[in-house]
Amino acid sequence: MSSKRTRSMGEMISTICFFGMSAWIALEALALMSVAPSWQIYGLFGASIMCLLGGMRFIIADMAAAIQRKFK
Repeated sequence: MSSKRTRSMGEMISTICFFGMSAWIALEALALMSVAPSWQIYGLFGASIMCLLGGMRFIIADMAAAIQRKFK
């Protein structure tokens, strides 16, 4: 698996930024629940999920590679 490969400093920083932004956007959505329209809240939660997936991009890539190897 490629998880044995060491990650560069830039990759680690961007991963931390993705997770941090995911948490921040989710908290903003929760704070705006009573004042903002529902489509905006859903959009913020969607963006939060996308940032979370961005932070998990190496895990997702490793899982996809493992599945691909299994079916070859």
